[in-house]
Order: sequence, then structure tokens, then C-alpha cells
Amino acid sequence: MRAPVIITGGSSGIGQAIARRLRSAGHIVLNLDIVPSLSHPHEHVSCDLNDPDLIAAAIDQIPKKIKGLICVAGVGELAETPEKVVRINFLGTRYLTEAIMQNIEPGGAITLVASSAGRDWINNRQMVENLLKTNDFSTGNDWLEKNKDAWQEDAYKFSKQCLAAYTYHAAGQAKNLNLRVNCINPGITETRLSGNFRDLIGHENYDRITRLMGRAGKPEDVAGLAEFLTVGDAAWINGVEITVDGGYHAGMVAGWHEE
Repeated sequence: MRAPVIITGGSSGIGQAIARRLRSAGHIVLNLDIVPSLSHPHEHVSCDLNDPDLIAAAIDQIPKKIKGLICVAGVGELAETPEKVVRINFLGTRYLTEAIMQNIEPGGAITLVASSAGRDWINNRQMVENLLKTNDFSTGNDWLEKNKDAWQEDAYKFSKQCLAAYTYHAAGQAKNLNLRVNCINPGITETRLSGNFRDLIGHENYDRITRLMGRAGKPEDVAGLAEFLTVGDAAWINGVEITVDGGYHAGMVAGWHEE
């Protein structure tokens, strides 16, 4: 059996679009999610990134040789507590990534899907680095509890800042295994988390961005890049963040949104 590509959150949204694209290119996909994909339930391994014991149980069901890992699973603040948001979006993702990194075939890659909400992590570097310095899920969770007044007001943004910043650390770890780690920061994208992002940046701002760009992004807009970074001809791309927002950030930098 050929080595599969592991995807977290492959049952819906961006993860589902990536899984669909990989299948169409002939790759074997294994979906780690709480619920299976309705169209491909046989590819499913139950995994709850909020619980390290359940993550470990999922890891036991993963083949010893895999082609790559794409981490998409995430939650927003509308439906979850601040602690759970950071545990799933960062701590659980980090735990899974580091636990199965050695299973990835040399030359393979890991792609982390964060968010444009976390692209500015450098402006919150000290807080982000403090969580990144924790050794594991347990110590990370302890840090969250002790410092909750400093981060919980914007838990989603903080979780994505941590994931984006983690890319640089993970790229160094993976390099020793002849692997690569990169990060995709999607802008506004039509998924089940769209409502959370709309609340995060404000309804007027959300609507203004989609009006300027002509539309919101689609999961398929992210899927092609995820495929390229993970299984495509991207052998010399390591430790980078790539924003997928139709050019909105470029317009803000250069000022052409105001023209």
C-alpha cells in the first residue's frame, strides 16, 4: 500500500477541498477528524485535537509510513470556550505534528493551515513565544490557565498566531529529517468558520473586504497551494508563510485598495 497523506479536518471546508484535490491526483488520503466525511467514511480515523489521549489513540491507527501531513482542523470562538480554541488550533496540532513527524517519508512535507488573523504574530511575539516554549500539551495547557487574562479575549487570533509562528520552529526540527514545514494563511474563505472570522474583524470590515476583492475566497483556492507545498515540486520551500487572500493584504500594503 502506498503511503497516505494525512489531513486533519478533512470532513468539511478547506480540509475537504484539499482531500478531494489529492484524491483526484491519485494520492491516498487519511482523514483525522471527529466525524467522518460523508463521501469517504472509509478514510476516517477518529481524532479530537482537544484531548491528548484521543490524539494518541488516533496516532496508533496511523501507518508507520506516510507521505505528508496537512493540518487544517480548527474551531472558532462562537461555538467553543477560549481554552478549547487554543488547545485544538495549536496545542493539539503541535502534539500531532511532532508525534508523527518521524513517520513521514524523507523528502515529504507538513503544511499547517493557520489564518490571516494570525499573520501579525510578530506584533505579539513575546506572548506567542512563551506558549511555544512549553514542552508538550500538558505544560501548554497549564500555561494557558496561568496566563488566561493575557490571551483569552482574542483566543482565535492568538491560536492562529501561535500556529503561524510555530512554522519556523517546526521547519528546523523537520529539516533534520529531510522534511519541510510551511504555513498557509487563508484570508476570508467561505467555510463554517466564516461567521467567526466575520465577528473577529467586524461585520462592516468583513463586508468591505469581500466587496473590494469581488468575492470571498473558496476552499478550492487554498487546496491547490496545499497540494503543491505538500506533495508537489516544492523541495526548496521550507519555513515560509503564504497568504491566500486574493491580494487583499498586498493592496493594504501598497495602497491600491484606496485608488
